[in-house]
Amino acid sequence: MSFEPIMYLGILIIAAKLLGEVMHRIGQPTIIGNVLAGIIVGPALFALVDPIDEIDLFISIGVFFLFFLIGLEEIDLPGLFRVLKGRIFVGSAVGFLIPFFAAVLFALSFSDMDLIKSFAIASVVGASSLGVTAKILTDLGKLRSTIGLEIFTVTAIVELIAIIFVSVVIQIANEGNQSLEIVDITWLFAKMIIFFVIAGLVSVFVLPHFFRLIKNHLRVQQIYFGIVIGVILLVAYFAELSGIHGAIGALMLGIAVSRMAKEEYFEISKNVNVIGYGIFIPIFFAGIGLHFSFSFLELPLWIIAGMLAIIVGVKFVGSYAAVKIAKMRPATTVAYGIMSKGAVDLALMLSLLGVGIIEKPMFSLLVFGTLITMVISSVELQRKLRKVVQVKFGTMELGLLPAFFRRVVSDYTAIQVMDKEFSKIHLETNLEEFLRSNDVNSKSVFMVCDEKDNLVGLVSQKEIKRIHKKSHSEITIGDIMYKKYHTVTTNEQIFTIIQKLNSHPFDVIPVVDNIDPKKIIGIVTGDKIMDLLVKKEEKEES
Repeated sequence: MSFEPIMYLGILIIAAKLLGEVMHRIGQPTIIGNVLAGIIVGPALFALVDPIDEIDLFISIGVFFLFFLIGLEEIDLPGLFRVLKGRIFVGSAVGFLIPFFAAVLFALSFSDMDLIKSFAIASVVGASSLGVTAKILTDLGKLRSTIGLEIFTVTAIVELIAIIFVSVVIQIANEGNQSLEIVDITWLFAKMIIFFVIAGLVSVFVLPHFFRLIKNHLRVQQIYFGIVIGVILLVAYFAELSGIHGAIGALMLGIAVSRMAKEEYFEISKNVNVIGYGIFIPIFFAGIGLHFSFSFLELPLWIIAGMLAIIVGVKFVGSYAAVKIAKMRPATTVAYGIMSKGAVDLALMLSLLGVGIIEKPMFSLLVFGTLITMVISSVELQRKLRKVVQVKFGTMELGLLPAFFRRVVSDYTAIQVMDKEFSKIHLETNLEEFLRSNDVNSKSVFMVCDEKDNLVGLVSQKEIKRIHKKSHSEITIGDIMYKKYHTVTTNEQIFTIIQKLNSHPFDVIPVVDNIDPKKIIGIVTGDKIMDLLVKKEEKEES
């Protein structure tokens, strides 16, 4: 028995963990440290570790754990489906397609490049990765803020698009079909859907009962943990048998398991994180470094410069276009978050290298470009996020630069955002009659006035819902109106209005006459303030 693989694994784990710690201490993603560890101890530099079969087995297992955890913790499929028809999905698609098509056209100019290889390279160039961005957002306490959720959502969609594209390319290459035929692609998607449905049904209706049975009736220590690991590996194996890459099978299982009950979800997430990020995933990233070489320097200079320009520059342009289409703010900050690369990109590259679609020089160039992008995006995202303040007014929230926000809210007054069109109702109006004559939705707010047309209250759907339908004929608007509310005058600054909105039960504030505080002349809404801030920011950026 040869003990050399054991020595290699020991060196690789220690190097990956130590370099990851170094990167963390200087504010960079630990993934970079893991990859650099593989480069340093691998054939590219000191050749302490060779990428032998036993190491590649650990790397493959690391890929399965990585994609399972991505599906479990990062991809919110129901949430993504909710935005499929909105501008966020359109922006996400554009954010992927701009660098994708730029890379396809550039790759096709190579003398030895066919369409399949071009699509493979372009797919990883267009990809974004949530891991690094999510860590930065979490560290800065921004993950649950509006800007954090926007970055997270768009990046997740781009990540999922890239995974699907690469899986299609790998499947076509494995079947020896060099043409992108609709039938082949349709059948691949059909297999993915079938596999996902089966994995989902098993996860929802079988696995919870199975795991509870294990926890309740079996007493061997860590048996629950061991069986979860076994299920992940078996799913990856059966995915390979069905013609789908094992990593995609693990991803789909992770998405399905993420819909399980809260107790089972956290138990599985905790266990897999320990062994995944403790051992196998760092080995996987270090394994990328083992396969890295400086052979990409032998490529023509125009190829190196062109690919790096697309990976870094065009990727940022695509991300910025996505932000503009999705109407997210601040645009540059969000764009740096969306352009981030990391775990998924590197995993896809190694998969393409493993099946022979890309060769080592191009693989190494893509890894090099990805590491550069990771550093730039993480540094800039952290720098800009520290400058952004989340401005809340009513139920809305917007990320803005403090200096810009202070200037706008002190320079503009209510008259510049006032809407003279508003809904008014008499306080003696019967509730049944009111509902019959007016279309009341969740955003409707009515100004309630007395017989002298003086403002006496506000009423919305929220107050109406508290009244049982049988009582509608007996109740008047005056009985249910909200009597404690703020008003503003035409010369009050936006800053003051926002403060009042935040201690006000509605996203609407009445504007009253400067002389007669009971006479309403208009309203200011949170939407109007947001429109003003966004337009002024866009004007400054242009």
